[in-house]
Amino acid sequence: MLEQRKAHVEGQRQRMLAYYLTPKGWARAMEIKQELAALHVPIRVGTGIKEMTLEEIDGATSVRLTFSDIVREALRTDMLDLADLEKIDERRREDMDERVKKLEAYTRALMTAWKDGRVTATERLLLDQLREHLGVSFEEHERMEAEAISKAEDAIEDRIELYKVVASEAWEHGAVTPRERELMEALRKALQIPRADATRVEDAVKEGSGE
Repeated sequence: MLEQRKAHVEGQRQRMLAYYLTPKGWARAMEIKQELAALHVPIRVGTGIKEMTLEEIDGATSVRLTFSDIVREALRTDMLDLADLEKIDERRREDMDERVKKLEAYTRALMTAWKDGRVTATERLLLDQLREHLGVSFEEHERMEAEAISKAEDAIEDRIELYKVVASEAWEHGAVTPRERELMEALRKALQIPRADATRVEDAVKEGSGE
């Protein structure tokens, strides 16, 4: 009924898995739509209850409804209400705003976890729990994490480059004074550079200066 393939999705920078109806799936979808179109359901209109088809319900509102809109609304409430269906565009915007807020919150959590270039087992567990709580799909997580890693790598490179500049000045005369060492250690900690990376940078600087 469905096929999946990588495709460019509107609003996304990276290619994502997209899902399409096969010819067989499209034919079945049309069958379902025809079955729903003839179905009579109770709906509150003003103070009374009427039996209406989904097409009649769509025609009775000032907003453009899809059959899916009406089905989702029926699942959300005990009784369809024409007045509530009139507000569906407003609820769509509210749902979208809420969705964006959740994605932004998860993005901030990912950026925080990856700020030092790695994620601990505890951070991974917390991220998984937060992702489930916010309703973020695994595919969305993968895309967002890839962006977070890319930004974290860029930030780490910038920090290391800054440390390299300071180290080059400190080793310019072939040795580092105790005071310079103290300042460099404070800078290393402030930039959250692992000691091994700082040592690697300094070794490269010393080799470049002929030490």
